[in-house]
Amino acid sequence: MNRLMIQAALALSLSPLALAQTAQPASPADAPQSSSIERAQAIKAARTICIHSETAFLTVSTLERALMKQKDWDRLGLNILGACSADLQIDVDRLHFTHIHTYVVTDRSSGIVLAAGRVRAFDGVVASGPMAEQIVKILSSARLPAQAIAAN
Repeated sequence: MNRLMIQAALALSLSPLALAQTAQPASPADAPQSSSIERAQAIKAARTICIHSETAFLTVSTLERALMKQKDWDRLGLNILGACSADLQIDVDRLHFTHIHTYVVTDRSSGIVLAAGRVRAFDGVVASGPMAEQIVKILSSARLPAQAIAAN
């Protein structure tokens, strides 16, 4: 079982305990809004991104090519690094015995999960296109002005 699946299982099993032990914010309505603002600020501040793949079915270079083919990629102003010392990290995996490819975008400095999603496709080459489209859409919503997104 790979490392990400174990971390997710532990997080899900321990989350009720963590919630019970932490103090609740004064206004529950403000908490989701402040975390979304923190996520947007982390995406805006990022200048570099790296990709890490846990599966042989979807390689790093395949997702890199798919990201660079997206029409808004150049306007995002992000550089893809080979070594994972970047501001943002994309972790890619494929669930065992399925055709479901997953991704998680995290801020490396704080460890905050900025986005996550999944794509159902037979292989990584086919999955890379829709996955790249989803990732660029998420990054564009935080980094590009709303008028530029609406125009496209």
